[in-house]
Amino acid sequence: MHRSLQALQYYTSHSEEDIKRLHERIRASLASTESLTDTMIRLTGQEPLVPFKQDTVTAEEWTAFLAGKHHSQLADFYGTLVARPILKEDGPIVQREEEEIVPSLSRTHRETEPRRQKVKVRTEPRVKRKIPWGWLALLLLCFLLGAAGTYVYSNYLARPAATEPKSTVEQPVTVEKSEEKTKEPKTDAKAEANVLYVKTRNTNIYSDSGLTDTLYEADFGDGYRILETTDTVSKIELTDELTGYIKTVDTTKSLKEDAIADESLLTWVGDNLDTSFVTETLIDLIGKSAEDLNSMYGEPDRTYPDKVNIYLFYGNHFFTLQNDKVIAIDWSETAITNAELATLAPLQLETDTTGLVTSNSYRLQRFEKAGTSFSRVRLAEQNL
Repeated sequence: MHRSLQALQYYTSHSEEDIKRLHERIRASLASTESLTDTMIRLTGQEPLVPFKQDTVTAEEWTAFLAGKHHSQLADFYGTLVARPILKEDGPIVQREEEEIVPSLSRTHRETEPRRQKVKVRTEPRVKRKIPWGWLALLLLCFLLGAAGTYVYSNYLARPAATEPKSTVEQPVTVEKSEEKTKEPKTDAKAEANVLYVKTRNTNIYSDSGLTDTLYEADFGDGYRILETTDTVSKIELTDELTGYIKTVDTTKSLKEDAIADESLLTWVGDNLDTSFVTETLIDLIGKSAEDLNSMYGEPDRTYPDKVNIYLFYGNHFFTLQNDKVIAIDWSETAITNAELATLAPLQLETDTTGLVTSNSYRLQRFEKAGTSFSRVRLAEQNL
């Protein structure tokens, strides 16, 4: 998550023109070198502290990443890049090439020619010698595999034929147990996800594990960090100070698709929802206090508190505040449908009346308003 926060900090501290300029410089660098390390050096003058697992990335992959396609290596690269000071002009890709060229200018033509001859003589024998060694290694490997197969067959398969009662009982049981032991951890690993999402339109969150005292009503798509879980009840983190209990059957630990880029989600919101009330950027509104909102928009039309959040209503939208900080913005009356929301990205969780798309830092949730042609859309901070 720290990479997403670094990228978010860069977006909030730079203009849209600066961000687009940086994206174009990255694309141009990748188009010429297809190397993340070279691009890092060119834009910051520094090498990465830890080598990238996948150093070769094309400009087309970078363009697809900006369009919202998930790419873990590019996300790590981008978070690392914007955390460093960016050079105003591109630096050299690799300085070692210049160091080799400068001395060569002071040497004579007679000195440079032998060097080229040595390169040719050195590469040609190596190419020829690699082929027979590879074939010899392959033949040796085949021989060893054949010998091992013969040994296993003669000692473990052919011999038990004389003692059928013992071998037929012992060996299948051993194989079945070993398969069960290897498969079970994989299933458990998926079940150990520490985040759950509400998959019903609404569900109650209780203050006790017996589910008797209602604390809060959660909406479809709300995400919470899991503290403990059983087949029937999950203990979750509502805030830094408050925990609750929710029915496990009303939740899911997995989404259908990967998270998209923050920029793609925020751009879609700006293009499809009414943001005329936004004086700076949507990102700037997240984290504002009630006093900040009052100074920007005046007193709210209506205020509603519950045991977890406070809601400030202004016209056709309202803000959700937790610990006096905005964590979500809701548009009360929109014409957005699930099909229109899916133009942003394939829905990661959906019902006939609700839909969910997440990015690295945000959630976009849609709720159809029963008996009307309107729906409510929420932009929430994905702080998990």
